[in-house]
Order: sequence, then C-alpha cells, then structure tokens
Amino acid sequence: MIWGALALVAAGLFAGAAVYVSAVEHPARRNLGPGEALTQWKPAYSRGAIMQASLALLGAALGLAAWWQTGDWLWLVGAVLLAANWPYTFIGIMPTNHSLMATDPGTAGPESHALLERWARLHHVRTALGCAATLAFLVAAID
Repeated sequence: MIWGALALVAAGLFAGAAVYVSAVEHPARRNLGPGEALTQWKPAYSRGAIMQASLALLGAALGLAAWWQTGDWLWLVGAVLLAANWPYTFIGIMPTNHSLMATDPGTAGPESHALLERWARLHHVRTALGCAATLAFLVAAID
C-alpha cells in the first residue's frame, strides 16, 4: 500500500529531523554565548520550520489516505499525531519563537538564553509527536 509507505517515510523524516534538532543541534548551540546561539538559531529555525511543517502536513495527509484505504485505526492515530504538531507549534511554541526572533543578537543575554532553553524543552514535544507517529505508522505497516 503506497499511501502507508509514503506516510511512514514522511513521519520518519519528520521524526529524524526533530531528533537531530533536539539531540545534536540545540546541545551544540549551548556551547555558544547567548548572542552567537541566537544568531545560529534564527536561520536554523526558519529553514527547519518550513521543512518540518511540510513533512507534518504531508505525512498526516498520507496517513489519512492510508486509513481511508485500509480502515486500520493506527494510520489515523499516526496522522493525528503528526497533524498535532501544527496547533501545538502555533499555540505552544510560537510565542517563544516570536520573542526569540524579535531579540537582537547584539543585546542577547540571560533572558534570550532562557528563551532558547524554553524553546528546546517545547521542541521535545514535537520530537515525541513525530516519533510516536512514526511508530504508529510502522506498526500499521507491519500488521
């Protein structure tokens, strides 16, 4: 079934990118001063947001197509988990993103450092949603 296979690929790519950000990129950013960390975060976030938003939307749509085709509720679960990244990002993460984007790296200090750490904690939820969706799709594909 092509829809399910493609949904699994999209979810896996989303989860992989989210894990990379949480486990590699942000920990490396912690070794920088607040201004340098913010300078690195801004373009990384802008590029990553486009990629992850697209993968979440695509994976959710493909998961819904697989559910419609098979009736297997696990495809629906995975689709909902991936789609949940959209409202979570807008409601939970976006206020922090706006504060970070509005901060001039030249004036960054302890407050911006704390915001970056808050952003990282919030991003862990996106990582968990992506991994859970990938697992749901994987189990559905194996059944």
